[in-house]
Amino acid sequence: MKRLIFIVALLVATVAECSAQERIEALLKRDMQSNKYGQGLRVAVKRDPETGEIIKRVTELSIIDDKALAKEFIEAFTAERDTADVWEEEASGKIRLITAIYSNPKRIYRLDTNGSLCTVYAQVIY
Repeated sequence: MKRLIFIVALLVATVAECSAQERIEALLKRDMQSNKYGQGLRVAVKRDPETGEIIKRVTELSIIDDKALAKEFIEAFTAERDTADVWEEEASGKIRLITAIYSNPKRIYRLDTNGSLCTVYAQVIY
């Protein structure tokens, strides 16, 4: 019985961690596909030279003068506070920096807001 409870608790923790990460990924994917931000979007991919498989993906989205979208990202990041392996947050006036790091799979998410500019950075190592 104890073993079953432990397994259920482990599954719940895993699902919670995935869903928090998925919020940020879903927002990034939605905004990347909309092509609304043009030059404000940068994506870099590193591939294994032998297999061609992606081994690292870095995404950066810069949002200017869109408070509603910035708020969505802040809420998604804040939802990750309890599931991240490492959580760092700094705030001073209009400047806010949040970093969430996961170890398995290795993911680093960073949110940087400064007045009307909001930058979201995501790095995934497969």
